[in-house]
Amino acid sequence: MASCTLVGLSAVSGVPLFVRHTGPGKPPAYALIGSLNGIHVFGESHGVTLCTTRTPNSNLMWKTYHDSIRLVLIRGSETVGDRCDGLLLDLMFASLVLLLGLDTLTTSTNVERLKRDIRPCYVLLDELLSRAIGSEDHQGFSHLTGCAECLIPPEQHSLQSELEKFAEGADSTYGCVMLQGYILCGTRNFWSLSHTELVLLPLLVATNIFTVARDLPIYLPNKSPNVPFRMLVVRLTGHISVVTLCGPTPTLSEMIRAASSFWAPSYQVLETLTTLLPWNIMPSLLSQLDNAVIGLILVNYDHKKCVSCVHLSEETRSRCLSVAKKTAALRSVYRSVVGSLLQPPAIPPEDFPSRLHPDHTPLESYISTDSYKVYVLQSSSYHLLVLFPPALPIHIARKVSIRTLAVFTKGKVPKL
Repeated sequence: MASCTLVGLSAVSGVPLFVRHTGPGKPPAYALIGSLNGIHVFGESHGVTLCTTRTPNSNLMWKTYHDSIRLVLIRGSETVGDRCDGLLLDLMFASLVLLLGLDTLTTSTNVERLKRDIRPCYVLLDELLSRAIGSEDHQGFSHLTGCAECLIPPEQHSLQSELEKFAEGADSTYGCVMLQGYILCGTRNFWSLSHTELVLLPLLVATNIFTVARDLPIYLPNKSPNVPFRMLVVRLTGHISVVTLCGPTPTLSEMIRAASSFWAPSYQVLETLTTLLPWNIMPSLLSQLDNAVIGLILVNYDHKKCVSCVHLSEETRSRCLSVAKKTAALRSVYRSVVGSLLQPPAIPPEDFPSRLHPDHTPLESYISTDSYKVYVLQSSSYHLLVLFPPALPIHIARKVSIRTLAVFTKGKVPKL
């Protein structure tokens, strides 16, 4: 398994603020970190910004935020797309803002106090690092796609209508219903949050351990980096929670009582939604997928949503890849293709490597290995990656992929 280390430094003094490491081996010693930072400072003094560094054993990416915090991501020697690691670093810094606020990070003059303040962020940072190395216990694609991970439930519109009423009663316009870290539905204003906020909020809820409810002050990194909201999370069933972003009112106890009363008639319906796992899509869509499909990711950049399915019935489809290997294959292809070849339509890429002639922007691609095939489609705001067994002819894979995209985007099915 690969390893990944995140180092946080004071951009002014170069003092290490934290080191988080995931995977085999040990994190670099402070002396080495100091030397690496010295290289960065030396470059800056000569008008050079150091972005990436490669050694025989590792790849490093550097990024300084608000002239205050410098983050360094250190990976093993495996090749990883710069765009994906850049997005990961942005998520890491946004995680700090989410829990501490931008002013705390950028105006603090007491380094020791800042180190202590950052400690509650470790759980969220470690979750992102574990996803970055493909840990089997940390599945998901939101850290790559920059979009919220969703489920596609039946009767989605009626569920959203109920959620809008509940959020309005709590004097909030930002709310969602979540199932084990996946978003089932969100209010209209909830989807106006930035890509970064929609990725981090579900991760924060999923990594926070609570029994019945939680009241947590948070800062929205893009919308409100200095004025906190209260994130109220109330567990409705054993697996489903309702999340609202509120002001000073209501109190947590009032929210618990309101949620219990409002959602009581829907408890049985909500509990049946747990049957969506682990497939993530409702049965009527699942039954329309071709038997050759053994995994997929669908991303809608305009709506800031993605859905993945790597548990497609191995009994009838394929036993050639485990769930972990399917996830790793789809992640690898996404990193290889999206950004370097296919451009995410709704993420303005200042650093997008636009080496292609604008009249020859590709819309389809595929990767074939001894273990699998992946066909990639770009259509308007959608990217679809479909995983197939290695023996399937590529022209068949293309036809099945086009049909699969139509299953999710045509007719009266809930739109992602």
